[in-house]
Amino acid sequence: MASTAQAVLDNLASARQKVQTDFYALCYLMLCNLAYAAEDNGQQAVQQIINLLPTMPVPDGPVKGQWSLSWGPQVTDDNSNLMYGAELRDSDSGLPVFSAVVIRGTDTQARPAGVIKQIVEDLDASHQVSFPEGNNVGSKIAEGTQLGLNALIGFRDPKVGTMEQYLTDFVTKNPNAPIVVTGHSLGGCQTTVVALYLSGKLTAKGLAPKMVPNSFAAPSAGNAAFIQLYEKTFPFAPRWFNTLDLVPMAFAGLSGIKQLWTQCGHPAPDVFKLLVDGFGLLLGARHISYSQQSLDDNRPLVGACQPPGVQKFSAEALAAIDADVQKILQDAVDKLHSDISQIPLLGGLAARLPAFNVTAASFANIGGWVKELLFQHLVPTGYWNAVHDSPGVDQIKNPFEQAAAATP
Repeated sequence: MASTAQAVLDNLASARQKVQTDFYALCYLMLCNLAYAAEDNGQQAVQQIINLLPTMPVPDGPVKGQWSLSWGPQVTDDNSNLMYGAELRDSDSGLPVFSAVVIRGTDTQARPAGVIKQIVEDLDASHQVSFPEGNNVGSKIAEGTQLGLNALIGFRDPKVGTMEQYLTDFVTKNPNAPIVVTGHSLGGCQTTVVALYLSGKLTAKGLAPKMVPNSFAAPSAGNAAFIQLYEKTFPFAPRWFNTLDLVPMAFAGLSGIKQLWTQCGHPAPDVFKLLVDGFGLLLGARHISYSQQSLDDNRPLVGACQPPGVQKFSAEALAAIDADVQKILQDAVDKLHSDISQIPLLGGLAARLPAFNVTAASFANIGGWVKELLFQHLVPTGYWNAVHDSPGVDQIKNPFEQAAAATP
């Protein structure tokens, strides 16, 4: 009997060690996609996550396990931020293999143009603030990212309090169990700041959290000092990104954004190129820069151009999406022009000042470009199969594909 009990504990320890590898990556992506449930209705999303999480698949690893909800879900009144906690528990011992903090990204199903809105508006990357507050290493993040963090850490589960309080209790009871922080898109960006924030809070309490961030399709959150602090805190923090996805190139890869998808026959419209050029100029004038993680942390997923007929948007829906994107881009150009006009530009900066002339021709190719953007960025099209086929990732069935097939 004792040997059997020891074998159970050994299997649990082995499963926990695999969190420090890419073994569970597809599970994390699954949890991220579950966070997109009923995006157009926050309370429906909460209920769907509550109902669906226990039914989600578990990999054939060292232990037999099952998912359980451990915190939340909590969502803001305007449905712009959502977070929940999940635990993978060993069926034999009842102990957690790991806890996962899951952060929802951009609203893409209810509003596909949200991907563009995220980049040009929500992150407010043209302003930076110190992170953590009062740090002495020069670590800074986008102001919009800080606002999102404030919303997330302000959430309270009625039964267990804030996420910090829940994790304090979890680590105290399970000191050897890892904590995974994960999110896709805007949720991936928040993964980096939430993980760093929570790690600092738990460490200050004398705890030693084994925290493992995994971000998917994340735009960069902050400057080089922020990334250095992040990588120093988390030696293993995979950054998963599709090489043909625009979002992870913001804002540390602006130079490559304008050429993206030319090889796919969907070059960027002139209005977006104008926006990229002007934004780069604004960042330079304000002495703001962004950095991404080191090569060792990167998990590049080699992207492929969208095959014909993959997306099933109606012509009417596509027209509405295009109009939505056009308005977002036009508003962004107008704001950018206003921001730049208030900054004294001297010498080379003045010579690089773009002409902010937007005409109907500036939006040429917008339809195909938007479809390529959605294809490359969304979990079902741009990420699931690529992560599934990555080395070292254990396989699970796609539960969302099955649900879609069952829908009349």
